[in-house]
Amino acid sequence: MQFSNGTPADQAMHERSTGQIISETEQNLKKIAALQLNSSQQEMVSQIKQFIEQSKTAVAAGDLDRAHNLAMKAHLLSEDLVKP
Repeated sequence: MQFSNGTPADQAMHERSTGQIISETEQNLKKIAALQLNSSQQEMVSQIKQFIEQSKTAVAAGDLDRAHNLAMKAHLLSEDLVKP
């Protein structure tokens, strides 16, 4: 699926979607912050933060596909950490 070649409205919708994913991921990080994490989990948190930053950079560069993929990676990792 190629969003970056779509209409400006398609691109705006995709960018909002990526923004929502990042926002949800950041909410998960806030929940995770209250937990006692082992070193492996701490590394996952670092990776999540890197993916978020890379996603934001990709949005700024107009690479919406890459931004969305990075945001999804961060979100999936964060979901694994907040599961009981």
